Amino acid sequence: MSWNPNQGQDPNQPSQYGGYSGYNPPPPQPTDPYSGPQGGYQSGQQQYGQGGYQQPYGGAGASQYGPSTMQMDPKTAAGLSYILGWITGIIFFLMEKQNRFVRFHAMQSILFFGGLSVLSIVLQVVTGLNIPFISFLTLCVNGLLGIVGLVGWIVLLINGFQGKYFKLPVIGDYAEKYANQGVAGM
Repeated sequence: MSWNPNQGQDPNQPSQYGGYSGYNPPPPQPTDPYSGPQGGYQSGQQQYGQGGYQQPYGGAGASQYGPSTMQMDPKTAAGLSYILGWITGIIFFLMEKQNRFVRFHAMQSILFFGGLSVLSIVLQVVTGLNIPFISFLTLCVNGLLGIVGLVGWIVLLINGFQGKYFKLPVIGDYAEKYANQGVAGM
């Protein structure tokens, strides 16, 4: 017979030695990317100067989104395509010839912010006609359009920098269609 120091104790209660007497599940793995070991000097098996190759920043993640003609991480390029609205969308769309992920976000930026700009200009022209009730109504709609633009800008910017393939309901389908037309190898 073997001797068990925790005999007769509830397995869900801590033992006198600090642990649980029942099954000890492994600790949960962190879900955020910043909890694990970071680049630079590392402790453990591989330390700086002891051989081995460490990928440069963005090197491992870049292959997930495919090759890029720009010398930039695709997640960064996707996020930057939203920074100045349709202007940076056009810049990144024209510069990137190969990566579908970057081209999609750039085209979505062009369509979303370009559409908001055109609608805003039309509403300002209608407001300038000085028709009492219609001018007030278009002024309110233009303010609402500004709020939609701000919220859309924040959401799209965050998703672009995080590397998420976030597709707007109607605009996203068109962006996907036009972004894939100029990609080499299609």
